Amino acid sequence: MVKNRKKKLTVAIVDTETTFKNEHSHLIYDFAFLIGDVYDEFCEPLEKNYLIKDTLAEPKNFIFTYNDSETGKRIPFGLDSRYKPALERWAKSERYEVNTWDYAYKQFWRYCSRMGVDIIVAYNLNFDLKAIQKTHAQYTDKQFRLPNGTQKLCLMDICQTFVMNRDFKLWIDSLNAELKKQFTTEKGNLSYSAEMMYRYIFDDYFYTEQHTALRDCRMEWKLLRYAYRKWEREINKNFVDNIRGVSWRTANTIFSTKEKLKQREKKTRKAKQLELTL
Repeated sequence: MVKNRKKKLTVAIVDTETTFKNEHSHLIYDFAFLIGDVYDEFCEPLEKNYLIKDTLAEPKNFIFTYNDSETGKRIPFGLDSRYKPALERWAKSERYEVNTWDYAYKQFWRYCSRMGVDIIVAYNLNFDLKAIQKTHAQYTDKQFRLPNGTQKLCLMDICQTFVMNRDFKLWIDSLNAELKKQFTTEKGNLSYSAEMMYRYIFDDYFYTEQHTALRDCRMEWKLLRYAYRKWEREINKNFVDNIRGVSWRTANTIFSTKEKLKQREKKTRKAKQLELTL
């Protein structure tokens, strides 16, 4: 006899790798999404990966430049080290598709619609949405919109709120100086990157984020599954369609989940009051 599962929540995790350090920043060259039921422990999510030839076909998109104050011109100073590996992947065309942005985003839309996606998720959702919007504007003449009926969720917001708690602070303080470097930035602040969260949650202190779209989607799928097992009620109540920015100061000074939730509630009330006045 087949047992009916009590609940289902279909999510689409998206990840983008983009150009940066020039006037063509935030154009997507590597786009991936993963669709699955976050509640189904046996779920094998759908995976799709597209290299965006609109961006990759233009070398200028990967030349680092700065604005010269005397001449007012952009001066080149380096080549993005990710460009060569991306071109090599294009040549091999293994496990991903090389196509236009218009085609890739249409496929994302269609798969989300067919599979009944409830929530669009990314680790730093605001960054990925900005990149998607800019790329869409650059390469198409169509209005940008997310798939019908979908909500939004930021995984970084969740991890900074719940994972970086008092237990986390005690654990960090117990590490020796060398191990502590695996969880801090170059300036010595606690990192709240996806890579650092993965190291802590899964006890893999030297895990390295791949910074290719599909591999990063897989990592974020694991983080999301973990988060839903631990904080399902709070996530659905306070974080879905309620994206709040993450502050490095908060991440490094406040380790009370209760206090962080209070701050989020205050920001939400202010945002709603502002909407009413507009």
